[in-house]
Amino acid sequence: LYIGPDAFRHAGKYFSALMANPFGTRYLPAAPRGYPDGWSTPRRWNADEESPFERMRVLNPAPETSALRAIDRGFRELFPQFTTVPIKASWAGMIDAMPDVVPIVDRAAAIPGLVIATGMSGHGFGIGPGIGRVLSDLVQGNETGHNLHRFRQSRFSDGSPIRLGPSL
Repeated sequence: LYIGPDAFRHAGKYFSALMANPFGTRYLPAAPRGYPDGWSTPRRWNADEESPFERMRVLNPAPETSALRAIDRGFRELFPQFTTVPIKASWAGMIDAMPDVVPIVDRAAAIPGLVIATGMSGHGFGIGPGIGRVLSDLVQGNETGHNLHRFRQSRFSDGSPIRLGPSL
């Protein structure tokens, strides 16, 4: 997690999740140049200017080499027959998570026709088919057949207590 101005501004909302797993996240004070929540990233821009979100479309951090070495060592201890097989490629990515570890799946109240699905916490492939069906129903204005109250966006602004959801 890159620690930027918005990370500090919203830290209180994430406190329960941080305390539930305080060592499960790596914190980095310096975000890459142009990162949307970087210290030097502008917070306002004119409509005809490129936004930080247009400049950095994919959050693609460098893999942590010490973690890769540890994983490689452990793998080779478990499977000694593969000691001569090198790692072909590595990748790291960012995971979007809501303060309560529950995704948002909702219609945007302020923008008619906009449907939001975010905060899948890296589990998009597992829950993707179900979320896709629900989103299809929401976009078409149909009933979803599911109680989506727990997934509403307004839970972070309507005074509801932030309750950690189950791990997905």
